Amino acid sequence: MNKKLVFARTPNLERSWPFLPKRLLERLNALGEVVVVNVERDTPLGEAVNLEDVAGVALFGGYLSEACVIGASELKVVGGVLDNSGHNRFPVDLMFERDIPIVDATRAWAQSVAECTLGLVLCSLRRITQWHLKMAQGEPLWKFEYVQFCDAPDFVNGTLGTKTVGVMGLGQIGGRVAHWCHVLGARVLGYDPFISKDRLDELGVEGVEMDSLVAESEVVFVTIPPTPSAKHLLSRERIGRLKKGTLVVITTRAHAVDMAALRERILADELAGAFDVYDNEPVPVDDALRGRDNVVHTPHIAGRTRDANISAADVIADDFERILKGEAPRSRLSREAIAVRGERTDLPSMS
Repeated sequence: MNKKLVFARTPNLERSWPFLPKRLLERLNALGEVVVVNVERDTPLGEAVNLEDVAGVALFGGYLSEACVIGASELKVVGGVLDNSGHNRFPVDLMFERDIPIVDATRAWAQSVAECTLGLVLCSLRRITQWHLKMAQGEPLWKFEYVQFCDAPDFVNGTLGTKTVGVMGLGQIGGRVAHWCHVLGARVLGYDPFISKDRLDELGVEGVEMDSLVAESEVVFVTIPPTPSAKHLLSRERIGRLKKGTLVVITTRAHAVDMAALRERILADELAGAFDVYDNEPVPVDDALRGRDNVVHTPHIAGRTRDANISAADVIADDFERILKGEAPRSRLSREAIAVRGERTDLPSMS
């Protein structure tokens, strides 16, 4: 293809993404001439490198101002791991006006997060972490109250496949979780007003409004990113209506949950929790959620895998290759996605 590409990176990128830089550079070198630029995040990229004949920018350092894009007359694509707000590092209107795709590799950690989510729910239903701790501490076991029952009777327990589960958010992470629960045999309710009926059918999900999800679910998965419209979607009032013993699993952000209300019911032994993310991070060592028999924890590590690092590089490189060949990218941010992430506060009806 023989195109000029820029890999803009912070000097300490390996501290955040230890496996991504090498993989991304290998992939980009196969597409053209790559210029690697070390630049701090608050520096306009055009001050660090001449963008005049650059076809693609992998942006992990610096930002693109309007002047940068105006000066990049050959620019065809920009990519990065943008999460919920990284698109603010681009002049979005100008890029849409020039039809320059913004490729977002945030989906790269979806598989890792979804698998960790599945692990947390299974550990909670079967008390795997609690049994492990007892065995690791040398407690005498094998003397059970019942010969054929060993789970916690006051909370939802047993097999996931017999449960009614509710999934809040059916994107890259929630969609996987919902489909896996369906495959395991669970009845799956889903709330996501931004996806189609066809997509719900593909996942094996019954689309419902939030109030129905809260009323019927035995396990509630919160897999919604921190968008303005999602703030406290699982509100105090809805948390109060969750059935006693319900398990709440949170693995994207706690933004969508009234955590104060959830804490109250967990500390009262009315609900169970399985968390990778929290309203206050790092979780204080004296936090009341620690050390409870009805809570399973991980310290915000669900997406921090080597596989996610490699996948992020591949998502970007794959779409760069498609675009340079004249094909449509698969991970391009739409205007609607940017609006939902940054400014849209309304939620359409599921119907």
